[in-house]
Amino acid sequence: MGVDDPRRGLQLLEPVVSGRLACSHAPGAALAHDADLRSRLHDLDGAVASFRGAWPLVRDDPSRSEAVACCLRVLVRLGNTDRAVDLLLPRLAWLGTAQDETQRMWFAGTAAWVLRHGQRLGLAPDLVDGRAVADLQRDLAATARAVEGADARLAAALDDDLVAPEPTLPPTRLPGIDPHPGPTAPDPRSGDDVVALARRVAAARRELEPGLERALRGWMAARDTVRPLLRSPAEWAAAASLDRSSSYLLRDPARERARLEDAEAAAERAGDAEGAAHARADLAVLEVRTTLRDHGPGSPRTADARAAVHRSAADLEAAGHTEAAAAVWRWYALSTRPGDAVAVLERAAALYAAAGRPTRRALCLLDAAPFAASAGPGAVQALVDEAERTAADNPVIRAQALDLRARTARAVGDVETAVALHEQAVAASGTADAPRMTTLFAFCDLLVELGDWDRLERYAADALASAVRLRDPVALAVAQRHLGVAWVEAGRPAEAAELLEAALPVIQQHIPTLVGPTAWALGNASTALGAWADARRAFTTASAAFTAEQRLREVGHAEYRAGMSAWDDADHEAAAAHLEHALDAAHASGAVDVVLAASRSRAALRATTGDLDAGVADLDAVLESVERFTAGLDTAEAEEFDAEVLEPDILRQGAHLLAAAGRVDEAVDRLGRAVDLVGGDFALVLGAERGIVLADADRLEEGEPQLRASLAALRRAGLRREQVEAAQALAGALDRAGMPEAAQSVWDEFGPEG
Repeated sequence: MGVDDPRRGLQLLEPVVSGRLACSHAPGAALAHDADLRSRLHDLDGAVASFRGAWPLVRDDPSRSEAVACCLRVLVRLGNTDRAVDLLLPRLAWLGTAQDETQRMWFAGTAAWVLRHGQRLGLAPDLVDGRAVADLQRDLAATARAVEGADARLAAALDDDLVAPEPTLPPTRLPGIDPHPGPTAPDPRSGDDVVALARRVAAARRELEPGLERALRGWMAARDTVRPLLRSPAEWAAAASLDRSSSYLLRDPARERARLEDAEAAAERAGDAEGAAHARADLAVLEVRTTLRDHGPGSPRTADARAAVHRSAADLEAAGHTEAAAAVWRWYALSTRPGDAVAVLERAAALYAAAGRPTRRALCLLDAAPFAASAGPGAVQALVDEAERTAADNPVIRAQALDLRARTARAVGDVETAVALHEQAVAASGTADAPRMTTLFAFCDLLVELGDWDRLERYAADALASAVRLRDPVALAVAQRHLGVAWVEAGRPAEAAELLEAALPVIQQHIPTLVGPTAWALGNASTALGAWADARRAFTTASAAFTAEQRLREVGHAEYRAGMSAWDDADHEAAAAHLEHALDAAHASGAVDVVLAASRSRAALRATTGDLDAGVADLDAVLESVERFTAGLDTAEAEEFDAEVLEPDILRQGAHLLAAAGRVDEAVDRLGRAVDLVGGDFALVLGAERGIVLADADRLEEGEPQLRASLAALRRAGLRREQVEAAQALAGALDRAGMPEAAQSVWDEFGPEG
C-alpha cells in the first residue's frame, strides 16, 4: 500500500527491480570465513553465495580486515584476480590499523598473494602510491612472515594449486598479458614453419575461415622465439605479413604502431616492396585513429591524416597491388568511419572483384550496408542482396547478411521477423568470435528494447565470453552492460552492480551514447541494494550523459531518481536540488509524468523536513499546476492526464504525511474524503489505511472496528499483501494495549500464514 513512504510520486518512476542480499543480516565475518572454507573445498557456488553475503558487511570496516582478506582469497581461488586486485588496492592502508599480529599477518600475507597473482596475469598496476608493485609485494610478504608461525598458518590458505585457471564469475577486466593461444593454435618453430603459417593465414583471410585469429595468436605466442631463427627473404616477408596481420589484436595503439613498424622493417629487409607499402598504409590508418582520438573529426590534423591514407592506398593500386589496396581501404573505412565510408567500401569491393576474391568482395558490400542505412532500407537491401549473390555459401557472409536483414526488419517495425533473423544469424555465425559478437550485440540491443530478460541473459553471456576470447576491452564493457541489465531485471542486483561498475568507465571513454543507459541500470542495481549514495551518483552520471545528448525527457527521469536516492540517503538539500532539476527538464521536454512525480515529491520533502503545512499545501496545489502545464501541450500524454482520477492519490499522500507528524484527525479526514471519490478495491485499501492510521496512534476504539471490517473485505477481494499489513497494524495496537492473546489471534487468522 505504500503506507510507510508518503514521499513518492508516480510508481512508474520507481526501480523495476527489488531484493536484498540473502545474507544481509548474517554476521559478515562468519560468512567471509564460510566463503573461504567453501572455496578451499571447491564448493565454488557456495563460496560465491557466502562471499556476496559477506562483502557488503565487511568492505568498509578496517577492523574486519581478516574477513576482507578471506573475501580476497576467495576471489583469487575463483579465478577472478581482476576483482581481488581492484578491491585490495583502496584498502592497503588498512594494514596500519591492524589490531594485533594475527590480523596483520592475514591481511599482509593475503595482500602479497593477491598482488603476486595480479602481476602474473598483468592485472596489477606497475606502481602503487609511487612504489613499484613488485617491491610492495615483497614487503607485504615479509611483514606477514615476521609473525611467529606465519609460514605454517598461511601455507594452506595461500595454496596456488587452489586457484582456478579460468574466471568463475564474469571478469571485470581483461588480463594485461597475451593469453596462451591454446593447444590447437599453430606453433611455428622454424623459418619454414613461418612461411607455411603466413600462407595459411592469407588463405584463411581470403575465405573468412574461423581459425584465422587462432592462427595469428599462435604467431604472436611464438614470435619472440622464432624471429631470431629467420634467415631467407621469404621467411622475413612471411614474418612481416604475420606481424602486420596480427597487429590489431594488440588492442593498444602504441604496441600496434611498434608492431607495424617491425612489419615494415622486416618487409624491407626481405625486399618485399608490396609488404612494406602495405605496412606503411596501415600505419597511416593508425595515425587517423590517433588524431581522431586526440584532436577530433574536424581537426586539420585529422584531415591531413586521412589524405595520407588516400595517397598510400592509391599508390598501392597504381603499383598493381590490388588486393593490398583493397585491404587498406576496408580497414580505413571500418576503423575510422569516414563520411564517404560507403564509397570507400564499394571501392574496396571492386578491387577485390578485380583480384578474383569474391568472398572478400561480398564482405565489403556487407560492411557498407550499415553506413548506407541513412539512404533507406532499399539501399541496405541492395547491398545485402548483391553480397549474397556473390558468396552466399560462405557461413560468415551468410551470418552477416542475416544480421543485416534482422536490423532492417527492426528498423521498419517488424520485430517478430527481426527476432527470428537474429536467432538465425547467431546460429549461422558458428565459432568465429568477431562476427558472432557483432551479431550478438545487435540481438541484445533488440532484446533490451523488448524487455526479454531471459533471452538477454543467455545471449549477453555468450557475447561476454566472445569478448574475453577476443581480448577486446570495449566489447567486454558492452557485454557487461547487457548482462548487467539482464541481471538487474532478474533480481540479481549485486552481480549486476559489479558488472555495470566495471563497464561504465570504459563506456564513458569509448561509447558516449551508452553512458546514460549504463549508468541508469547501475542506479537501478544500487537502489535495489539500498546503496543510496551509489545510486545517486549513477543517476547523476546518467543525467549528465543525457544532457550532453539533449535528451531532456531522460534527464528529468534521471534527476528524479537521483533526488529520491539522495532523500533515502538523508541528504535533503541534494534531494531538493535534484527534484528542481528534474522539474526544469520535465517542463522543457513536456514529460508530464515527471512533472507530476517530482512536484509531489518536492512537496512531500518540504512537508517532512520542516514545514508540514506548507508542504501539504504545495501537494494539494500539484494537480492544478500540472493541469495548467498540460493545457499548453498537444501530446497524447497531456490528453491522458486527468486530475479527478489522481485526486484520491493526492489526498492519500497528504494523509500519510500528516499521520507521520501525529496529526491523526486530519489524516483520517483526508483518507475519508479519498474513499468517497473511489470504489472497488481502491476504496477497500483506503479504508484499511484509515484504520491503520488510527491503530498506529493507539486509537483502538475507532481503529479496531474499521480494521476488522477491512480485514474481512480484503480477504474476500484477494488483496493479500494489504491484508497482512492491516493485520500487522491491528495486532501491534492490541499488543501495546495489553491484549496479547487478541493480537495473536488476529495475526494467526489474517497474517502471512492465515
